[in-house]
Amino acid sequence: MRIDAGLDTGDMLLQREIPIELDDTALTVGPKMALIGADLMIETLSGLQSGEVRATSQDHSRATLAPILKKEDGRMDFSRSARDLFNRLRGFQPWPGAFTISKGKTLQVNRAQPAMTNLNLKPGHIAVEGTRLFVGCGKDMDTETVLELIEIQLEGKRRMAAAEFINGYRPQSGDCLGQ
Repeated sequence: MRIDAGLDTGDMLLQREIPIELDDTALTVGPKMALIGADLMIETLSGLQSGEVRATSQDHSRATLAPILKKEDGRMDFSRSARDLFNRLRGFQPWPGAFTISKGKTLQVNRAQPAMTNLNLKPGHIAVEGTRLFVGCGKDMDTETVLELIEIQLEGKRRMAAAEFINGYRPQSGDCLGQ
């Protein structure tokens, strides 16, 4: 990209797209982008030197704002859909992460996934099914959604699988997160 007076508004020289896999996080995408970016830099410089690369104006109607993240951005708002919370969790790695409150203590959510289940949970309310821990989320296309918590860390404790958390801390279906 060429630099101009605006922020990230200069003409484009070359670009590449990469697929973002379902299990990718900001931590796994960064190295992939670095590899592609290094090759793209060489290709761009070579193309500029040979005259094969020409600047192209950006489509400013497709621009989005990416504000600086704050710790509070990692607070899970269970009125959002499970898909939205899952994507925020993936994007907020390693910082600010994703967290909520459980019985007055911070509960860091390290891994989660939208759940395909018939559970009908109010946003923030949990369900314990065997060794699995689910939390109700907001609607996605008029359908209530559910997030499965896979790996979590209670304030002052180590990371653990949901099954370990269930066995050690005995959460009950109907308990509410975020309070």
